[in-house]
Amino acid sequence: MKLCPWIFTLSILAIFGCASSLEKQAPAVTPAMVARSSSTEGILQQGRALYIAHCGRCHEYQLPDTVSDADWHVVVPGMAWNAGLSKQDEHAVHQYVIAAQSKK
Repeated sequence: MKLCPWIFTLSILAIFGCASSLEKQAPAVTPAMVARSSSTEGILQQGRALYIAHCGRCHEYQLPDTVSDADWHVVVPGMAWNAGLSKQDEHAVHQYVIAAQSKK
C-alpha cells in the first residue's frame, strides 16, 4: 500500500504544530523565575528546551502549574531516566518546572 504524500506532509505539520503550541504555552524564562530559583538563567533556558523537546514524546505534556512541587520531585527523575537524560539535564528540567510554576 502506497501512502499519499499529503498524508505524510499533514503528519509532519501536526507534529511541528504541537511543539509550536507547547512552546507558546510553556512559560518563558523570566528574571522573576531566575530570582526565585537556585539556578541561572542558562540552566532554566536549558531545562525549558529539554522539557519542550522530550516531555511529550511518550505522553501528553503536563504544564508546570498542573503538578505540585512534591510531585515534580518524584516525576522528573523517573521521566528523565525514561527519556535517557543525563543527571545535568534532569537537574535543568527540574529547576525549570519548579521555577515556572506561577503560584510561587
